[in-house]
Parts: sequence; structure tokens; C-alpha cells
Amino acid sequence: MKENVKQKPTFGYSLTLILAIITLVMVGMIGFGASIITMFLLSWLIVIPASMRLGYKNSELEEFAYDVGKDAFQSNIIILSVGVLIGAWIASGTIPSIVYGGLKIITPKYFLLTTLLLCSLTSLATGTSWGTLGTAGLAMISIGSSLGVPAGLTAGAIISGAFFGDKMSPLSDSTNLAPAVCGGDLITHIKHMIYTTGPAYVISAVLYTVIGFKYADKTIDYNQINQVLSILDSNFKIGFIEFIPIIFLFVLLLMQKPAIVSILSSAVVGCVLAVFRQGETISDILNYLLSGYSIDTGMVYANKLLNRGGIMSMAETVLLVFIVFLIAGILQKVGFLEALLHPMISKIGNSRVKLVGCTFIVSYFTNAFSSSMMFTSVLVGTLMTPLYKEFKLKPENLSRIIEDTATLGAPLIPWNSNAIFASQTLGVSPYEFIPYCFLNWITPIISFFYGATGITMTTFDDELEVQNMSASCLENNE
Repeated sequence: MKENVKQKPTFGYSLTLILAIITLVMVGMIGFGASIITMFLLSWLIVIPASMRLGYKNSELEEFAYDVGKDAFQSNIIILSVGVLIGAWIASGTIPSIVYGGLKIITPKYFLLTTLLLCSLTSLATGTSWGTLGTAGLAMISIGSSLGVPAGLTAGAIISGAFFGDKMSPLSDSTNLAPAVCGGDLITHIKHMIYTTGPAYVISAVLYTVIGFKYADKTIDYNQINQVLSILDSNFKIGFIEFIPIIFLFVLLLMQKPAIVSILSSAVVGCVLAVFRQGETISDILNYLLSGYSIDTGMVYANKLLNRGGIMSMAETVLLVFIVFLIAGILQKVGFLEALLHPMISKIGNSRVKLVGCTFIVSYFTNAFSSSMMFTSVLVGTLMTPLYKEFKLKPENLSRIIEDTATLGAPLIPWNSNAIFASQTLGVSPYEFIPYCFLNWITPIISFFYGATGITMTTFDDELEVQNMSASCLENNE
């Protein structure tokens, strides 16, 4: 029996398919409040018929999806391990100790700098910008109000710190997602982001410090701070010992031990501390590792900070990564992405500047259109990875740009879900805080400069390395 002739998708056909997926996902998310996971899964009903129309059988398409979907294994195990780590770090008193220490160092003169640092530490420790906004952010916006600091300025420092951690923390879902969709690894991705985020963070800290001098003669109402400190102090032992799990994790990562082993090992150290320092039982700890830490402190701020973590808290992110990989596998191997990128490739030519500029445009446009930085990371990573391989640029270059633009750019778009959440949580209009989100503005400027000049843009050493990283693409061409 003669095999069906496979047709190559045209640019128009591929663009229509991508727009149909985007429309379906956005209508579900924005119009009906549906989960991005649900809408991506439903997009299967668009991708499969569109591919079968080109002559592919359903069994072939499922094989395409599986070939790429299995690449999500390591990323998903890391994400689940992060859930375990968060639960263990809260139970051990590690995260409470970080917040406690930050609140103790507040002074009027350095209020804005302290706000940046506290929210950065909280977000680094928890891996969530939204959780930071709802806990440390709420506390700092109240303190800033008592000092007479403009709400937009305080909110800008809060958001800069919160999204710094969301971008740099190995516990963050966006930090895990970006390298996953680009074919890179977590630790290399984080190290590579230091080149852009590090200088931007220093500049932002200087700006907040200088501006903060204006409020040096103000006094702080410590009632709310003391309330949070009292709750943390009464429910946890606070001290240097509680920082051991963090130190242990960073030592393992610096020794270049496997990320999964490092994260789970740090979680175990946290569990040991939880038993011997915090008086937790082993059965309770095992439950925390699955379902997250649970406590009722009687204070909303504290409950939002502490009731987190666990494997189940990461289930949605794991499903998102897995389903995205399945859909991307079909789009890639049928040739939709190649057809869509071909006109772009011809215009980019051999210009790395145009490649980076195009990535910025696609990222900000998608973020503005979709109102979701997670969706933006998925789409930009899926579309642009083949182009970066053509330029022999390693995956960490693209994943860094995605974080510099998608993650940090989200709160700068007034109608984006991140800006809306920040506005509702802090009680500040996006138009008030957007000008003061210094880190979110400065980082992409540095990122584009690096992309244009080639500074820090890592490349493959030889053609063999390109082939190894592009194995799935080569199999598709055979």
C-alpha cells in the first residue's frame, strides 16, 4: 500500500494554526478564567486535525509528541523537587528566618533599599513573585504609607525585588520553564542571567538608595512589623542554624552536583532541622512534602507566606511543561515552526542584532497580547529555539532573554495578569508603579546591549555540539 504523501505546511497555514491556538488559549483564560493547562490540552483538537490534513496519521503525530514530550522528564522532576524543598524550608524555619531578618533591618533612610532586599530574599526563598507581593509586599506598602513614601515608588521597589526572585530563584516555575522550553538546563540558565540581572540589580539598588534619602527623617510605625515578627518568633525557632539548608544547597550547586540531587538533599537537611529544631513529627513533615506546609497564624499576611510548597503545588506547572512539549513536538516535526520562521530567517540574515531584536519584539508583543508571562515563555521558546541553533547560540542565551523580557516585562504591561495582581494586592495603580520598577526596565536594556555586541553570548564550540543539542530537529529531517 502506498504511503500517504506528506505536504509541507505553508507560511499562511502555519500562521493561521498558531493564531488559532493563541486565540483559543486567550479566550479561555481571559474570557472564562480557564487554566492555561486546560486550554493548551484543548488545542490538541486544533493541532491534530490541521496536521492530518497534510497527510499525517494520528499514530505518527502521537509519536512526534512522545519523542519531544519525553524531554520534559528532567525539568518536571526538578519542578516537583522544588515543591518538596519549599515545604521542607518552611517547616525547618529557613524561609521564616529570612523574612524575620529582613524585617529587623528596616530603617527610614534605607527604607526603599530594604524593601528591595527583603522582597528579593523572600522571592528567592519561596520562588514566587505573587506570594512575595501578598506577604512582604503588603507589609512594606503599609510601612511606606506611614513614612509618607509615594505608594507607586514603594510598589516599584517591591515589584523589582519580587520579580528578581521570581527570575533568579531555582524554586520559581518561570525559572524552570524558560530553560525547559529552550532545551537548556536550570543551573546554567541561572548563572547566565547573572550577567544581565546582576548589574541591573546594583543600579536599581543605588537608585532606590539615593531616592530614599529624601525620607531619612521619617519615623516608622512598627506595629505591623512587630506583629509579623511576633508570629514568626512564636511559631518557629529563628537563627543562623535555619540558614544551613540554603548554604548546603548553594554549596552543592557550586560543586556542580546534579540539580535534582542538590535540591532533594537540601530538602532532607531541612527536614532534619524541622524535627530537631522545630519539633515537627516525621509524619507531618512527609505530609508537608506532598501537600505543603500548613499553619493558621491568625494573620492573613503570615498565612499567605507560610502555607506553601509541596509536590501538589507544582502539579500544574509540571502538566503545563509536559503538554507544551507534546504540542511543540508536533508543531516542530510536521514543519509548522519551520514554515513560520522561514520568512523571519530570510530577513534576519546573518545579523545577531536582528535575531535578538526580533526575540524582544515577539516576547513583548506576546506578553501584551496574551497577558501571561508563562504563555509568552512557552511560545517564544518554541518559536525561536531553531533560530538560535542556526546561529550556534547556546540555549541559555534565549532562555535569558525570555526571562529578561517575558518575566520582567509582565508587570510593566498594565493589563497583564501580573500587573493586575500587583495592583490589586498592593492597592496601587499600575500607572503609578510602572515608572519605578527600575529592575524591570534596566535589565532588558543590558540584555539587548549584550545581544547586539555579543558580550556574554555563549556559542557552541563545534558543529558536533550543535548536532547533539539539535538531535530532535535532525531526526525530523531524516
